Parts: sequence; C-alpha cells; structure tokens
Amino acid sequence: MNFEFAEQINNELEKFHFNEASRVAESELEIIPSTDFHTILEKSMNVQAKELAAWIEKFYKSTSKSINIKAMYFEMIEFDINTDIWSIDGFAFDKDGGLDLNDMEWLCDVTEETMTKSEFVLTGYEDLQNAFENITLDTDNLQNARDWCEQLIIVHFMELMQTTHLIAKQNNFAWANIPIYFTEHAYDFIVKSEN
Repeated sequence: MNFEFAEQINNELEKFHFNEASRVAESELEIIPSTDFHTILEKSMNVQAKELAAWIEKFYKSTSKSINIKAMYFEMIEFDINTDIWSIDGFAFDKDGGLDLNDMEWLCDVTEETMTKSEFVLTGYEDLQNAFENITLDTDNLQNARDWCEQLIIVHFMELMQTTHLIAKQNNFAWANIPIYFTEHAYDFIVKSEN
C-alpha cells in the first residue's frame, strides 16, 4: 500500500466525495503508460450494490436474533495479496464505539455469532486479480500503476458500501438507520456511514 498516494484521496473519502477521489487517482493513473492495472478505469463495484444490500439484510436479520445491533463493520479482503477471490466480510456489534482512528479497538470485539457466515464475493475484477498475482513490478511505472489501481479499488469499495447503505434506507431495511463502518483489511483508514 502506498500511503503517500492514499493521503491524496483520504480527505475526499472521509467526506464521501468518491467522484473527486476517483478523479485524483484516475488522473495520476492516466499519466502512466497503459498497463493491465489501467483496466480499473473501466470498472465499478456499484453494479453489485443491490445484491450486497440483500446479503447485509440477511446477515442483520439473522444476527439480530441474538444481539441488539447498534453498529456494523465491513471489511474488504487484503486484495493485493489475496488474489484468488476478492470478498467482503461483515461484523455486528451491540454498541457503537464511534469513529476515532486512534482507538478502534472495539472493532476487535467479535465472536463467531456476530460475524458473517459467508463472504460476499466481488465479481468483475478477475483481470485485476490476475494482474496483482502475476505482474512483476520491475519498473517505476508498473509500481505506480499498481499503487494507483489499489487506491481506485479502495475508492470503489467505499463507494459501494455507501451506495449499499443508501439502498437500505430507500428500502427501509432494519439496518438502514444504524452506522456502518468500512475499510480494506490492511488500510488504516476507516469510514463511517450514518443514518
């Protein structure tokens, strides 16, 4: 993960300015001669938002039988090293510990009963999964293309989560009015979507 690149878009992600975050990352990627990582420019995870909302609704209904859910957290797999399947896992909490990036320990308070039983598989990115798996980063251009691609995948994931939360609100799902937190596994930046 290139944290210097991440710092250039994190402010926009925090404000849910996904178009601006994408614009910054895409313009940097477009400067680099074309690579297999450039296919990110043609992709969106939002095509799976309704399916993801249904998956979360099922998880919420099942888990709320055993706890009074006050917050949920969703994490995308560390996609740059786990290239076989890109997926999302979910966790439910009986308290909302708030968003303090210096103290998110409450997110570690999970049990088997408060975790999703299966992962939500992200599709349409198989060519990029192959690129992350197989391309040797033997030039600065390849490394930078990979790093900007990573940032765009994170933008796409966070936009997917926000869109999914909006779908929940539009459909009056029970979890529509509770906060959801989300990030990529190795990312030290977490976003909160509220009611």
